[in-house]
Amino acid sequence: MNNIFQKNIIALKIKNPILAEKLQTFIPTDVPRLVQENNTYNLIYKNKYIHNQTSPLDEAKQIFSMSTNEPVSIHLVYGIGLGYLFQITSINSLGTVILYEPDLNFLWLSFSLVDFSNDILKQNVFITDNINDASEAIYKKSGTLNTFQILSLPSIIEIKSEDFTKDIKTFQNIVGTYALDLKYTKENFYPSLKMLIKNIPNLYNEKPLAKFKNIFKGKTAVIVSAGPTLDRNIETLKKYRDRFILFTVGTAVKTLYKNHIKPDFLCIIETYNSSKQVEGLDLKDVYFITEPYANPALRNFKYKEIFSHISANNSINQFWGNICGENIEEYWTKGTVSYTAINCARILGCSKIILVGQDLAYIDGQCYSKDSAYKDLACIKNKDTEKWEIIAKDFESFANSISAASTIEERSKVATRRLERLNKALYYVKGINGDMIPTESVYAAFIPPLVEYAQHFNQVKYINTSMIGAQIDGFENMPLDIALKDSKPIGKINMISDFEYNKNQINFNLNNKLKELLGCLKIILEGQNFAKNLITEINSQKTVDANILKKLKNLSLNYLELSDKFSKQSEMFDFITASNKIDLDYEMKMIRNFTAENILKICNKLSKYYNDAEIRIKEIEGLINENINSKS
Repeated sequence: MNNIFQKNIIALKIKNPILAEKLQTFIPTDVPRLVQENNTYNLIYKNKYIHNQTSPLDEAKQIFSMSTNEPVSIHLVYGIGLGYLFQITSINSLGTVILYEPDLNFLWLSFSLVDFSNDILKQNVFITDNINDASEAIYKKSGTLNTFQILSLPSIIEIKSEDFTKDIKTFQNIVGTYALDLKYTKENFYPSLKMLIKNIPNLYNEKPLAKFKNIFKGKTAVIVSAGPTLDRNIETLKKYRDRFILFTVGTAVKTLYKNHIKPDFLCIIETYNSSKQVEGLDLKDVYFITEPYANPALRNFKYKEIFSHISANNSINQFWGNICGENIEEYWTKGTVSYTAINCARILGCSKIILVGQDLAYIDGQCYSKDSAYKDLACIKNKDTEKWEIIAKDFESFANSISAASTIEERSKVATRRLERLNKALYYVKGINGDMIPTESVYAAFIPPLVEYAQHFNQVKYINTSMIGAQIDGFENMPLDIALKDSKPIGKINMISDFEYNKNQINFNLNNKLKELLGCLKIILEGQNFAKNLITEINSQKTVDANILKKLKNLSLNYLELSDKFSKQSEMFDFITASNKIDLDYEMKMIRNFTAENILKICNKLSKYYNDAEIRIKEIEGLINENINSKS
């Protein structure tokens, strides 16, 4: 073992001891050839030069210069070669650097020839040969405003083309998934907490779905979504209606009712008021499955009974599970209601789960089933731009179908924003027939979780009947009539359980959580005063001196006590401040110079953080007193 290799291994042991151990015991079998030409070092592998033959360093600088370089940037260097690109990125990146080299032959050789020890030890650098570790590193660093970029040499992309394409897709899915999770956190944590508290008086009477585990053991379930191919399967659903348990998502239920098909279970999980989806329908013979945090308006309709699906990977539900004492491990979810419906069918014991209308793509210009809530949307190719875009064929009808706002102006604003988001999110995925088809990036992000679900719960048979939509690996592609031919009649469905929540214990636990939350008001008041005084002083002084910086440090320490320490003590505080914290953390990362202008900007953001926290804490206190304590 030479000295250079030893130095690199010692450094790597601090950052990634598993990889360091692998390299120490690694026996190379397919090592690139080192050459020296034009006064520079290069590698030849499979008769190809890895680096530019004239100037490898200039090549690396040019590749890096084409990337966005900010404190929120994530630079993934794919392949090490002799490390020119890795070192240029390590030296210059203001954000995070992830070196991913899956071929230990390359890593072993470069570690033997080049001293990377200083680069390895940098706080913002991570090195791995494992795609799962690289994905986890990306996931930890990703946010709504992060820029994820892949930097690689043209030769490596060519040599490793098949692996490169596959790996890049994995990384992009990770970034997309985390962006969805963070977007959900930012937009829904606080509204979900409010909804949960408002719902608790109803939740006392809503039995957890897992109390009925395996009640339909061996039965067939059909999950109906609102994709365009739902219309093509209506007659088959009618023909075999007695052979399956029918779950439907909210956007598809009106299509079923219009065709005189009544579902057994309706699943809706949104925090926004989506009652338009079921307005005017007779639901008294339908079981309703929803989340504890779902909008209270959904509970105003008359159902046969309401059941709770307490999604385990949702922090609000984890909070509720702790308060009510329920084990929520059974409840898998990934942000899409059809995923929730699949999980419901599995919990209830169904051995065959069939998807209908789960196209996850825009088919023949159609976005949704013709009778669904989004029936007025179409995906067309713009003749001028030659690009796909989503339009509303009847804008007013579309606005009325998705918004319950009282005025057409408000409904139009909601519809316009929805169309803007859909068009910004246009994406392409592999179709069942192997071609690339247009879809929404959110729907594209739903595909990997469905694939993973089918792999994990592989004792169930999964079938997708779309036939022309997105390919979902793990689901057999099969027409609906063939999928249902061997299914047996279901018979009468009865959901009976004597389960009851302990209301007194729930109230006691919730009030203890409230006491924890109120404990931060003193720190918030202190932070408000720090921010107010600092803003006043900067506006008066217009310059930054040692006294200003000292006060900024006190303000920062106060913020850290709240945002890090106290948020770990009180889940409700974390839910209340999450959206502001995401924005604030981004702004603080972006500061490069502590000018009066920059400090003032941060102080105003911090002031908003404290003021919003105080207002929301008082609002939560009022909701608990109104909905829980006054009814105890």
